[in-house]
Amino acid sequence: MHTVSATLAVDYAGLTAIGHVREHNEDRLGWAAIDGSTPFVTPADAHTIEEAELSSDSGLVFAVADGLGGYGGGDVASGIAVEASLGLIQREVIAGGRVPGILRSAVNRANEAILDAALSGRGGRKMQSTLSALVITPGEAHLAHVGDSRIYRRREGELELLTTDHSQVMELLRMRIITQEQAIDHPARYALTRSVGGNIMVRSDIRNEQLHPGDAFLLCSDGLWSNVTSTDVAEALADAPAGACRALVDLALERGGDDNATAMVIRVREAGQRPEAPQGWRRLFS
Repeated sequence: MHTVSATLAVDYAGLTAIGHVREHNEDRLGWAAIDGSTPFVTPADAHTIEEAELSSDSGLVFAVADGLGGYGGGDVASGIAVEASLGLIQREVIAGGRVPGILRSAVNRANEAILDAALSGRGGRKMQSTLSALVITPGEAHLAHVGDSRIYRRREGELELLTTDHSQVMELLRMRIITQEQAIDHPARYALTRSVGGNIMVRSDIRNEQLHPGDAFLLCSDGLWSNVTSTDVAEALADAPAGACRALVDLALERGGDDNATAMVIRVREAGQRPEAPQGWRRLFS
């Protein structure tokens, strides 16, 4: 499904599945247009493809979160993470704030909201979640990331992983203590070094990229990317978003389905143009 002409226009689809092992879905995905729409967050029992016509003069925001099942309340934590972050991003970008700072504030707000909910008895006492968010504004893509959900980008046939997993096994790989082959089945594979709701303070990765027409982004939970290859992702992102989501989730289920699997695909039709930065003395008053 595609949007009408606008400064920013994208094709979008999202799909989440419980899988073959889990009793309920602890993944959440959501989106909002910066300039007006009520943020959309998938309900707990969602399992079909959601499609939306998205266009905006100001920006669009997308988020995926994966609740940690080991502490209880993972489904509550992931829902809070998506809802809280989308709401703050939408409000602050409308107010004219700088997107990188807004993204850090959004992750902090999600962290606080999960901790507050845990203290009030909603969900588990130690409930936590991952959170990966993508904000596209005219000419730019901005990312915020905590945990081991992922954001990929396909541009002109080339696939790039734009996030780094915050996991113990990734730290072992970074320090060259283990190999890529050993990482596949390593017992620390699912142990996170950062999460939203795990501590009073949370450190997020923030990244800024140029936005090009034709860029395709995949936001996904570890239940999806751990069961597909980079080649699978690149091939799927060549398809329309709904077909890409279906193909990737189906592959994850066919190859085990031992966790919730979530895919959100955004293809940029019109990227808009980044506003020119003020020059000279005008920079002091912008």
